[in-house]
Amino acid sequence: MNYLIEYYKEIIDGNIVAGEELRKELDQLIKDLDNPRYYFDEKPGNLRIDFIETFCKHTKSPFNGKPFILELWEKALIQTAYGFKISDSKLRRFNEVILLIARKNGKTTFVAGIDLAEFFLSRGGVDIVCASNTTEQANILFEEINNMREQSPALSKDTRSKKNIYHIYSPKTKNKIKKLSAQSRNKDGYNIEVGCIDEVHEMTDSKVYDAIKQSQSTKKEPLIFVITTEGTTVGGFLDNKLSYVRKMLKGEIEDERVLPWLYTQDSTKEIYDDQKTWQKSNPSLGLVKLTNYLEDVMNKSKHDLSTRVTMLCKDFNIKQSDSGSWLSFEDLNNEAKYSIDDLRDSYAVGGVDLSSTTDLTAAVLIIQKRDSNQKYVISHFFMPSEVVGKRIKEDNVPYDIWIKKGFITLTEGNQNDFSLVTQWFMKIIQTYGIRPLWVGYDPWNSQYWIKEMEDLGFNMEKVRQGIYSLSEPMKILEADLKNNLVNYNNNPIMKWCIANTQAKVDLNGNIQPSKLNSKYKRIDGTVAMIIAYVVLNRYKTDYENMLS
Repeated sequence: MNYLIEYYKEIIDGNIVAGEELRKELDQLIKDLDNPRYYFDEKPGNLRIDFIETFCKHTKSPFNGKPFILELWEKALIQTAYGFKISDSKLRRFNEVILLIARKNGKTTFVAGIDLAEFFLSRGGVDIVCASNTTEQANILFEEINNMREQSPALSKDTRSKKNIYHIYSPKTKNKIKKLSAQSRNKDGYNIEVGCIDEVHEMTDSKVYDAIKQSQSTKKEPLIFVITTEGTTVGGFLDNKLSYVRKMLKGEIEDERVLPWLYTQDSTKEIYDDQKTWQKSNPSLGLVKLTNYLEDVMNKSKHDLSTRVTMLCKDFNIKQSDSGSWLSFEDLNNEAKYSIDDLRDSYAVGGVDLSSTTDLTAAVLIIQKRDSNQKYVISHFFMPSEVVGKRIKEDNVPYDIWIKKGFITLTEGNQNDFSLVTQWFMKIIQTYGIRPLWVGYDPWNSQYWIKEMEDLGFNMEKVRQGIYSLSEPMKILEADLKNNLVNYNNNPIMKWCIANTQAKVDLNGNIQPSKLNSKYKRIDGTVAMIIAYVVLNRYKTDYENMLS
């Protein structure tokens, strides 16, 4: 039986409710069945399905000890991942599977079954890796695999486990299952055939993924399963991966080797309006995940923000900011981009948040065009070179990658050199003819830098960091962000800073920015933008007159 066709038919007939992203991918896969570039072989997938259903058992309550009978969606995914072959080479088409699925739909058990099938069905000398962002999460996946192995006399008979080093091996075939995490010291030296990366939503970079990918460079048919729920980490590995596959689904990128299998909702509204749509992100609803659980958490979410954020993110795969954030991820996220060449010879308003000598410094320029409310934000960040490693560990974000991509300029030593901020403003003027009419700044820690800027002819505007001076501009910025009127060129640092920002409110409803929960949640980009908004609001009429 072709489970892909069967699954597709159930969706088309209305027996299974699927979201737009999954339907788009399935539509294309069904077309590809008739594409002469490929052929579809049911046998490799069926071999793994039969193995899992014959030898694997559940290891957790309430299904502990019961045979692992795969659901139709799981069979369709396995058959699709292994069944499509490239006609010319006869090799497997897909070398990467992206499974986005809400929590408690049996994904860890599913991955464990796949890993065991690969371990026992692969030729000799194969390494299989179970990986995650943290050692603890990788341990959870490994223990599920090992418990499943131990439950079966047939599987445990000729295999061994070294639990202290999280290692399963076969003396006969020399196949191994190993554990890997972002916290592992040595990520090299593996000979990986199949890698399964669980819960990638907390990964800030691609180091684990890259280590697996590079170790597969000699393999003819390598395979990586990336399996996760949504998360609250902004600008991390999952955001980048989902951005890539969503461009594939829109036809903006062609990549025949990646299989996106996304269980997502089509809107937040439908969750509250129609319970039937819950299946879009929960394909095992009613079988593994209980409907009454979702009903309970749904009711609580209407009155509790923290519950709402967690529920939308984890139970419905809708990206969220941390609970308590000034803005929801939906409100702050703007993936629109612009070319700075289109902003040449514009008038701008600047804002700068000068850090302490060892932290992140942010500089922004805001540009409006005549007869438009759209604001274009040019932003740049600065950091001392000697603190980068420490900041990566403390802040848990990929500063090293952002540096390579040019979002951050490093200053020599362990202290910021604010003259580099001046040089950045001058470069923007000299290269693009963009002229800052005013530049706002916090007077704290900025005396000599202000003189340097004023000596070069900049009109510097003092902006005190009090609730009364910041409240109204921050509210205007909030409204602009919610209305998608702030194009920050999808800068990952700016997006991260906004997501980290909390609104501190006084008794009169005035607001000002504060860090969310932790001193390591940087908000420098947000503060610089609010400072620019203060100045923009202060000189609103003058700026509009300059534009006209």
